[in-house]
Amino acid sequence: MITANNVDFTTKYVIEAKFSIKGVVAQSDIVGAIFGQTEGLLLDLDLRDLQKSGRIGRIEVDNESAEGISEGIIKIPSSLTRKETALLAATVETVSRVGPCEAEIELLDIRDVRETKRKHIIERAAELLKKWDQNSLEPSEIEDKIDADINLGEITSWGPENLPAGPNVNSSQEIIIVEGRADVLNLLRIGIKNTIAVQGTQVPKSVVKLIKTKNPVIAFLDGDRGGTIILNELLQLAKVDFVARAPEGLEVEELTRKQMIKALQNKKPAADNQTFSNKQKKEVTVKDTLLQKLLKKLKVKNQKAIIESLEKIEPGHSIGFNKSLEKLFELPVGEVFEKIKEFKETQFLIIDGILTKRLMPLIISMKIKFIACKNKEEELRVPDHIVVYFF
Repeated sequence: MITANNVDFTTKYVIEAKFSIKGVVAQSDIVGAIFGQTEGLLLDLDLRDLQKSGRIGRIEVDNESAEGISEGIIKIPSSLTRKETALLAATVETVSRVGPCEAEIELLDIRDVRETKRKHIIERAAELLKKWDQNSLEPSEIEDKIDADINLGEITSWGPENLPAGPNVNSSQEIIIVEGRADVLNLLRIGIKNTIAVQGTQVPKSVVKLIKTKNPVIAFLDGDRGGTIILNELLQLAKVDFVARAPEGLEVEELTRKQMIKALQNKKPAADNQTFSNKQKKEVTVKDTLLQKLLKKLKVKNQKAIIESLEKIEPGHSIGFNKSLEKLFELPVGEVFEKIKEFKETQFLIIDGILTKRLMPLIISMKIKFIACKNKEEELRVPDHIVVYFF
């Protein structure tokens, strides 16, 4: 395996998180807790399966104990996509216990180690070019190659949020909105320098203000649900003139030069996407109607409490209500199995995660009537008397 500065060349990102545990524990205890308490939270991101398939590497733990407190750093190498890696990092933060000890895990950083790889590749390529037959390679060709690589270093930090951007984002009248730093870098490779990344699904206010000063404004987004979410928010908050999308299932950061040029050439007026946005709103309305029918079936009068909780629930959390729809608890999903027995009056349960076979016997024994969750484990059978709503 080729490495550069101890970075595995199959790794794209490294999740770094710090932890504090009230007790003296071993490294293996911490790793075990991460595997155990994240199981089932996100169906497609099961740590054991990811590690077996090589999509995440060996979890490293630097652990020191003093005065009954264990503290240190967790590192998780990832070859997942950027969004999957962010989801994985958020999932790890939900771990709240290591054995019998209370634990707190906080994300420090998600490093893009490909920058280290690129630097190594560039340095090695320059070395090879110099050793090449100088009679057949003009010095100007070497300079052009190095200049092209230097363009990758032109990425800047823009605005109060230090957003990744190309060097011409202020001076250019035209602007291209992308999702993340890697997208800006990929566009720099083909000489496009008037880009800015929103860094997530929530569009910063500073970007909305910037858009007002630009014309035309092009949104160039991933061909997945995340890209659609950002597009819908952009269309609501600002005037977007054109929309370009990566091919379905691909991210802008993954595209080749040819694919990026083709996507930008095939950009469509933003008005065409408003129809799609309206279609999505209809789908949401249908879902809301289904939810209301299910609650009506249970003779629930105060439906508002359930609907509002579904809209506002924190990622990776669960909420329990009694039969009067008074909130009994709000807990990380990883703690539900351990603690739900303390809330014997629970009748309605919302899980921002996966309904598991492990939890179902408890739900049946507690006679819970209604469950809202993202999905359920394969082959899990839910009794007819329990109403399940997938959101």
